Parts: sequence; structure tokens; C-alpha cells
Amino acid sequence: MKVAFFTDPHCSPTEINGSRRPSLSRGKIIEAMEAFRDAGAEICFCLGDLTDTTDEDTRESVCARIAELSGMIRSYGIPFYLVPGNHDYLLATAEDMLQHGGFAIPPYTLEAGGIRFILLDANYRSDMRRFDVAGELWTDSNLPRQQLEYLDKKLAESTLPCVVLVHENLDPTITHQPEHLVLNAAEARSIIARHSDKVRMVIQGHYHPGSDAVVDGIRYLTLSAMCEGTENAYYILDL
Repeated sequence: MKVAFFTDPHCSPTEINGSRRPSLSRGKIIEAMEAFRDAGAEICFCLGDLTDTTDEDTRESVCARIAELSGMIRSYGIPFYLVPGNHDYLLATAEDMLQHGGFAIPPYTLEAGGIRFILLDANYRSDMRRFDVAGELWTDSNLPRQQLEYLDKKLAESTLPCVVLVHENLDPTITHQPEHLVLNAAEARSIIARHSDKVRMVIQGHYHPGSDAVVDGIRYLTLSAMCEGTENAYYILDL
């Protein structure tokens, strides 16, 4: 099964933001979607930070951007799912993403091509309140207890190989920028390791350079960010 991925386009009108080129990302998504369509990808995921904000943005302008991007991506006819990132919550809420983009908010599970995909949302503070407003401290990323229990349950009951998807990082080998890690990542990894016979891969975004590591015999793949520089970054994996 060919599965398409991209992450961290940070789509906004911003021309330059450090090494990021968010204004180029809409065109990069079009390039990626055309490649996905031509390759026969059966399903597509964005692993977070589909959108970003400028000083001039309002909740209404961001919701309009979400709606436009969702419509454009879905025009290619490939089933598309968003794993929300911290920047997606800067001005928009989970309800906005559902209403304007048709994006359900994890946790949820879907099955396609003989694979169970388990989608998680680590955009929760240590007090387990979802970000959902501007100004959240992005380094305070956590998976709520109910999501950890959900992950354990869905892995335990699965008769299919599983792929776990999350925006923020569970991979402990990203030691030189540990602020990208989910604060209770070790607990999530323990659950995943307990079901290692069923987990084919854990795929993440958030850490823009990307990474690829094996932890407890399981591959933890962090995708490179689409918004960085002028080159594009997208993936077609044969799972």
C-alpha cells in the first residue's frame, strides 16, 4: 500500500521566517499532491502544522486558510487526514478545524490497505488542557491519560499491523533538541514496545530536520519539514 505523507508546511503569507519559507508551502503541497496522485497513493496524511499565523492574522483569516487548503488538497481525490500540530492551534480551535477543514481531531483509528493507523494528538499542556488558544508554550506537550489508554487498547485488539502517527516527537534519540519531545513520551514508548509485534512504525513531524531511529526494535521516523528552504519535502512509503 502506497501511503503519502508531508509535514510542517506552516502555510501562511510570510515570506521568510528564519530558514522557513511558509509562503512557498502552498505550491509545495500542490507539487506533492501531484506526485502522490501520479504514484497511485491510496491515502495521505499531514503530520501537523498545516497552517501558521502572521501578526495580521485573525481567527477568521486562519479558518479561511484551513478551508482553502483542505479543499485544494482534497481536489486530488486522495483520502486526506490531518494530525494537528501546535501551530495549527495558534488561532484556530479543534472545532474550527473540523468545521472549516473537515479534520477530525485525534485520537482515532482508521484502517486502510490492511494497516491500522492510530492517530494521536499531543497538543495538551501538563494540566491536560488542550492548547486551543494562542500563546501556548509549545514545549509543554503531553499525551493525556485517555489517549495512552486508547493507544494501548487499539494496539492490543488489533489483528492488523499498526502505524502510530503523532505530530510531536516520541523518539528519545532527538537528544540535541529535547524540547521537541512529548513530556510523557517514555510512557507512550513503553506501551508501543509492549505491542512491538504489531507496530510497524511510529511516524512524527515537528522536528524540522527529520530523524530516523530504531527504539526497542521499532522504527521511529521523523519526517523533514516541508517549509524549510526552497526545496520540497514529502514522502511516499510502501507500507
